[in-house]
Amino acid sequence: MAKRKSEVINYTAYIQKIREAEFEYCRNDIVYWANNYCVIEDKDSAEIVVPFKAWEAQAQVLRDFDEFRLNLILKARQMGITWIALYYCTHDLIFNLGHTVVALSKTEDDAKELVRRMSVVLDNQPEILRGGGLTWKATATSITITDGRGKLVSTFKAFPASPSAGRSFTGNILLLDEWAFQEFAAEIWTSAYPTINRPTGGKVIGLSTIKRGTLFENLWLENNAFHKIFLGCFCDPRRTQEWYDQTAKDLGVKVKQEYPRTAEEALSNLGGSFFSEFDYSVHTCEPFNIPSDWSIYNTMDYGLDKFAHYKIAIDNENVAYVFHEIYESDLIISDAADRVKAAERIEMSDGNKKSWYLPRVRLAPPDLWNRSQESGKSRALMFYESGLELTQSNNDRHAGWLSIKELLKIRTTADGQKITRLKIFRTCPNLIRTLQQILIDEKDVEDCAKEPHELTHAPDALRYFAIYWTRPPETNAKKKKVKYRADLLEDYFNASDEERQAIIKKYGEPEL
Repeated sequence: MAKRKSEVINYTAYIQKIREAEFEYCRNDIVYWANNYCVIEDKDSAEIVVPFKAWEAQAQVLRDFDEFRLNLILKARQMGITWIALYYCTHDLIFNLGHTVVALSKTEDDAKELVRRMSVVLDNQPEILRGGGLTWKATATSITITDGRGKLVSTFKAFPASPSAGRSFTGNILLLDEWAFQEFAAEIWTSAYPTINRPTGGKVIGLSTIKRGTLFENLWLENNAFHKIFLGCFCDPRRTQEWYDQTAKDLGVKVKQEYPRTAEEALSNLGGSFFSEFDYSVHTCEPFNIPSDWSIYNTMDYGLDKFAHYKIAIDNENVAYVFHEIYESDLIISDAADRVKAAERIEMSDGNKKSWYLPRVRLAPPDLWNRSQESGKSRALMFYESGLELTQSNNDRHAGWLSIKELLKIRTTADGQKITRLKIFRTCPNLIRTLQQILIDEKDVEDCAKEPHELTHAPDALRYFAIYWTRPPETNAKKKKVKYRADLLEDYFNASDEERQAIIKKYGEPEL
């Protein structure tokens, strides 16, 4: 009897050694661990919870998460990538006790769903957990994994997106699920990035389908430190061309958003894009020296939140080239004026300054002529006092957008060349970016959305030029006697002699 007991003890020790060896093997090969110990929910399967076997694209994503610190995943729908991200986070918590993973989701229910899914994964890890001597427990919004002594604790915490969410943690991994659809994404990223931006560690996994005009899209398009992963609809080997064709019939234009085949298609002009005419290959060009005989216009949209200013040259065939951009925040009027004036002077080899493409007019929206209750002056007058005389453009939104669309219209020549009346230097990235991202107003299809507000400034500045250029002002002879608006007349009567002469020079003598 004693011999049998000894044999049982030896057998138990042997099994534990195997478990410990397997634990160490899984520590070093995350794809092996996922394929042999992870599960996934399959709504089409009778068992619902089924063993996970990675497609090649999914396996590569796990390897990429391991290799790169900042990861951005643009994906088609139903690619299982949220599960893949949770596998990676679970692996980190099991094999690096003491680590913390923080996950942010669109809503509280979505955050709880991440915890539920990780619980499903851990429920199916008994052998691995035993091999490491680990136990775990879950609440609605968190999971903890501890060693046998309860001294080392790994933690998974899930939160709904909120403005303060990014400041409340320091984690080893930050998981941002459906990032493009999270409210307060910009505020959260500004707060959260410093918490994981440590020289010795800190990873980000941001994943989403596409939504235009979002921080996620900006990060994808920008040249930054993110490792960018695209997972198109055909990464799922079960999807055939026939399946895609039927899906396209069912969804129409939205198929490109929900089931893109390429990253370019995911970011292409979707049904919601206001300037669907925009084509990067046609409407942008590399910079060149503007000939001195071309007409120059300046146009601006001013606010403390953003000063968007552009110089536009008109060639001898009436093609407009946007060739210089100022796009800055928190500029008071005098500083904004200084930026413009600095851009109009180039330094010669002898150290002197030379005028650089001075404009015929400097266009601005009519609201800059509204008098401030605090100072008693209009912002247009303050620009004038800072050395910039502005010309009032038209603020008709519908007409202005139509004017831009006319300029963007692509025509094909007899030899097959695509031409347009508007070209933008690639040194004007914010105008290019916002024209591609701004969406149709859901309540007015002839207008663009006013949110996110950051996207409106550059297109507005272009709109003031487009409507002015296509609807030129009256000649000076016809403006000698004009009927002033009430606010302009008030400016006229309250102006100093110098200010009044500037108003007359611009608008002519008022009809009194």
